Amino acid sequence: MSLRASSRNETDRGMTLVEMLVTVTILGVIMSSLTAAVVVMLRTEAPTRDRIAESKDVTFLQAWIPTDLASAVSRNIEPTHQPASAIVLPGTNVITITRPDLSGSATTRYITISYRYVNDGDEWQLRRYEIRDPNGPNPKVTPVGVAHELIAPPPSWTPTQPPVHAVLVTARNQVVLRPIGEDIDFTFASGEVFTTGGAGLSSEDQLPTNYAGGVVDPASPPSRCGGTVTIVLDTSTSIPFQQGQTALVNAALGFIDAYTGTPTFMRIVGFDISAYSYYPTVAGQYVNILNPSPSLTAMRKKVDDQDTSAGRWGGATNWEDGLWQAFRTTSGTPFSQLPELVVFVSDGAPNRTRSHPPDYGNTRNSSTILSRAVAAANYGRGTGARIVGVLVGNAASTINQNRMRSVVGPVTWNGTGPTNLGNASAADFFLPANSASFAQLGNVLRAISAAQCGGTVTVQKRLEIGGSLVEANGVWSYTTDVGVRELDLATSSSITFDYTFRTGTTSRSVRISETPVAGYTFVRAECTSGGAALTAGRLAPPADGTPGVVVTLTPDEAVSCVMISRPS
Repeated sequence: MSLRASSRNETDRGMTLVEMLVTVTILGVIMSSLTAAVVVMLRTEAPTRDRIAESKDVTFLQAWIPTDLASAVSRNIEPTHQPASAIVLPGTNVITITRPDLSGSATTRYITISYRYVNDGDEWQLRRYEIRDPNGPNPKVTPVGVAHELIAPPPSWTPTQPPVHAVLVTARNQVVLRPIGEDIDFTFASGEVFTTGGAGLSSEDQLPTNYAGGVVDPASPPSRCGGTVTIVLDTSTSIPFQQGQTALVNAALGFIDAYTGTPTFMRIVGFDISAYSYYPTVAGQYVNILNPSPSLTAMRKKVDDQDTSAGRWGGATNWEDGLWQAFRTTSGTPFSQLPELVVFVSDGAPNRTRSHPPDYGNTRNSSTILSRAVAAANYGRGTGARIVGVLVGNAASTINQNRMRSVVGPVTWNGTGPTNLGNASAADFFLPANSASFAQLGNVLRAISAAQCGGTVTVQKRLEIGGSLVEANGVWSYTTDVGVRELDLATSSSITFDYTFRTGTTSRSVRISETPVAGYTFVRAECTSGGAALTAGRLAPPADGTPGVVVTLTPDEAVSCVMISRPS
């Protein structure tokens, strides 16, 4: 055999059995490892993908939500709410807010932002709809998907219900009459929960980028005083029958006066057999009671005339319609400006609904009538409003008290009046110490106003030119022991400072200093409380001669000060 033939045979001889067994064993080990690795990769791919998607959602939520909430001037969390009659947005309303347009326009304009829980194929999303000119002829709607990985609803859920399984909105500072900001919890499909939210320094306030006059504490809440307040006033014949009309008038006037000089817009709705716009007579309109005006005078006169023949005293008591017309028109369209606080005053039980004619008869024991009133109140609370109820008169029996609680809420007031507020800032149901006495109604209403605006000083700015006071403009800075604030007259007519009082303290001195502005000389401060000028003994200039005023403030009053300067 040649050498070439021998080499060819050695090369082609193949693998021995032992070599083959070793090779198969090694390949088995390798394939097992590869298989295990692939299985692990397949098992972890979906959770990893979900976590990445959720992290993107968190980034978008944190970018949009706090910014929108920081400057919100109103909010609505009613699930079926639509932001404008000409626009039908998909899904369920989570929260709809109105906020100033921050695009830098010289004129303050407002835009509507609606966050909605929407189904898109196999995804449950949170979408943000930005609506400019929502009530105009050509509203512009810009949608953006903010979260795509929210948990799907349970089988029992319907789109007319709040989607609390996925998005839970909780008002901050619920113990005050005017909640500021929201905390929002988002539950993802994985079960993870993310929380965000926001609250501005006050309605429409923004943190300045270059603050030379001092530092605003962003953790301090805005003033609880001001906003939109609606009185829903019982004008049924049972009130004059109990000789309660004069006390009712005086109490309502005292309530109006307690807010006068504060940044409050007020409206009165009357109700008996049906509800009506007591004042202003145009439904949904408010009176600005920051300063004296013909409208404020007319509202006071309307109330003052109620106990004469000029007042309407109708038969029956329609709780549902009174609460309904506090928030929406007779056809059901919500007003463009909604109340933040509703004070519902009645002397009896409901015996009418919106759908029942005048001859429906006495049906105060009907659970249907009461449930209709509850539904009307729930609608109002869904807009973010606080509703408190006051029951007075001979009909304030235990059963009627329970009826009122079922409408307004269970927390009962434990105070006695404006100097003993008790839990007035948190109470739902107010009952005078002597419930049959209309004379004590004034103490109750003043306690409600003191819980919201008591212990506050509202600051405005005027210029004295030629012996007359005229509107000022520009930005004016004020320093107090509770913070430094800017009054930007391009966007706001006033600012309000809140002061706390130690238990048993009946007064305290508060100092408000104005930062000098080039070209102007500070002259004086004119201060009022309830529309009446403060006595000289309660006002003094700062001892160090700086521009401003020192006011003696009591815990149950709202003081309004006009800071006056002359051009140098």
